[in-house]
Amino acid sequence: MKKINPINYKLLRPQVDLSHLNFKTTDEMNSFTHFVGQERALHAIQFGVNIESHGYNLYAMGPSGIGKRSFVQAILEAHAKKLPVPSDWCYIHNFAMPDKPIALQLPPGLGRVLQEDMKSFIHELGASILAVFESDEYHSALMKINKYFSREKESNSKAEKTPSLYKKKHKREKKLQLKMVSIVLKPIFSKLKKKYKSFPSVIAYLNNIKQDVMENIADFIRQDEKTNLYTFTYENPVLTKYKVNLLVDNAELKCAPIIFEEAPSYSSLICRIEHTSEMGALVTNFTLIRAGDLHRANGGYLLVEARKLKANREAWEALKSALYSQEIRIKPLENEYDSIKPVSLEPMSIPLKIKVILLGDRKTYYSLCQHDPDFTELFKVAVDFDEQIKRNKKNTKLYAKLIATIVKQKKLRPFHISAVAAVIDYSSRLAEDVEKLSTHIRDIEDLLLESDYYAGVARKKMVKEAHIKQAIQAQIHRMDRTRQLYYEDILRNFIIIKTEGSAIGQANCLSVRRVGNFSYGHPTRVTARVRLGKGKLIDIQREIKMAGPIHSKAGLIIANFLASRFNQDLPFSLSVSLAFEQIYCWTDGDSASVGELCALLSALAEIPLLQSLAVSGSIDQYGEVQAIGGVNEKIEGFFDVCKARGLSGKQGVIIPAVNIKNLMLREDVVDAARLKKFFIYPIETIDDAISLLTGLPAGKREKRGNFPKDSVYFKIEERLKEYSKTRIKSRLIEK
Repeated sequence: MKKINPINYKLLRPQVDLSHLNFKTTDEMNSFTHFVGQERALHAIQFGVNIESHGYNLYAMGPSGIGKRSFVQAILEAHAKKLPVPSDWCYIHNFAMPDKPIALQLPPGLGRVLQEDMKSFIHELGASILAVFESDEYHSALMKINKYFSREKESNSKAEKTPSLYKKKHKREKKLQLKMVSIVLKPIFSKLKKKYKSFPSVIAYLNNIKQDVMENIADFIRQDEKTNLYTFTYENPVLTKYKVNLLVDNAELKCAPIIFEEAPSYSSLICRIEHTSEMGALVTNFTLIRAGDLHRANGGYLLVEARKLKANREAWEALKSALYSQEIRIKPLENEYDSIKPVSLEPMSIPLKIKVILLGDRKTYYSLCQHDPDFTELFKVAVDFDEQIKRNKKNTKLYAKLIATIVKQKKLRPFHISAVAAVIDYSSRLAEDVEKLSTHIRDIEDLLLESDYYAGVARKKMVKEAHIKQAIQAQIHRMDRTRQLYYEDILRNFIIIKTEGSAIGQANCLSVRRVGNFSYGHPTRVTARVRLGKGKLIDIQREIKMAGPIHSKAGLIIANFLASRFNQDLPFSLSVSLAFEQIYCWTDGDSASVGELCALLSALAEIPLLQSLAVSGSIDQYGEVQAIGGVNEKIEGFFDVCKARGLSGKQGVIIPAVNIKNLMLREDVVDAARLKKFFIYPIETIDDAISLLTGLPAGKREKRGNFPKDSVYFKIEERLKEYSKTRIKSRLIEK
């Protein structure tokens, strides 16, 4: 019989070699300006931001918490410094078509200047017009006009000429006003035109304003009937036409902009046009147009949450339209169910030059690729982030620098070398691979912050390894109520999980339960019953439709393994039932298939299985054992139950040998293995598993094709032969 030795305890929790870290505390290390690993993502981003061809926008994909945004933003900030500050954009009144405001492009900072100049102009306009109407010269000239028309009125006795005289008088007064106002406004406009002589669009705008002012002088002035004093109404709606809506103000920028939008909508991405209520109607004007992210990021970069963007159809379609046309067209959304339709505007479109980077998961990326042909045309650069990097000497040092950088950025207490090493070990635990390090930076940041908290509670000036362990344990304790209740039910025998003795057709299997962000080992009991039949394997979980397709696949593999391993020349004449006992929820996965098959082989051979051992592993049709996930949680789950009952020195867990590289177990499990109170056995085939669980050789066919008589497989094949003969005999009797 092949001897299978337990895994050496030194392999159960590989730790950082402190000689690779040449520092005592993180204070001794410089901040790290790069990211550990992610070369693939780095090359993709650099390619995406440098290529200027149309459609080469980016999709950065990877799980939440991996640091996509920070990584992308750091690269963009370096590139943005090489780009010029983009133009300011203003909207001004269109005197020819008021519902189509004019977009005005100006050098960065000049938009703010023009806006202030026009505010000053309105005040100067009021002061100048009042000065005209209150001047002695104006009153003297007006008096002459009045006297002249009074004489004309007296000298003409037919009454029908009076309207004509009033009309002539008004025309003369208007001419006087235009003449005098023109004189006082000339230096104001001359000054403005000189200032903006390099901008024909501004000059044209000023000329339109001058013409409009001259046509509407009377609308600006009110005369009190009692005092005959003139006032200029600065709240006059007419003056709105002379204002400047500074849509994008880049005066404070030093390079190209980088804008992040976490909750994309049409209003936040494209624009928002506000309305006011007048006489029960909703009205608007060009000053109520508000910039969207595309306006603010124009000439630079826009980062958007992909999943939320995809969920907002109007925003997604508008963004695609803008990227296709390379301009921002403002088309306000209208609700067909609104009883009151607001007055709408059609502002002039603004040229768009931008790189859009969507941040999202892989599922969203593949969904967009499959269902939206526009996506592959507009987002041609995939930035795929690795969730793990190799754990080697170089990356270990870089990871230590990354930890030091986060510590300094978050202004935490310095971390001792032992604490840094503990964090790196925790990273391997997150990666579920001792040869890898996790790139889930958010989880690492959380651990650093919480470890610093516990160091503060202990009034320590430095974070040490003990504080890391305390923080990890506290994270578990906050989430382990469900685990505690399940283990309690096992210890009280409400859930039957045996940890000693032996039983026929029963095996302890291991699975993982996930509650929120917390996962824990979930020991379960699998039972098997066999009898004479027509070769059918009944998976009770599958029969009641509480099993997923992967679980069902595992059941079919078990059936095919049996049919091919035993009695190949005789009809397969048994009926098998398999059940996960006391499982009342949906089940999927194939990691229990080794345990299921062992329970079935035990039932066929009528040989008991050790209940002091639990098993986890996936099986193929040839009996090879395949890797499983969650190996650490599974081992620790069975260990916790055994420890609570008292370690006997015979208990342990059977796992696929390939999963040794995934082991990063808790220290108490490692200590128990070191003291030979708990064992972890590696297996490569189902033969290894059944030998460990029964204490007997599985059996290998000899030259004559038979199994050795002292083997488990011999007893199984003999029983199957009996079933086959009985079935053949019953058929003959029936005939």
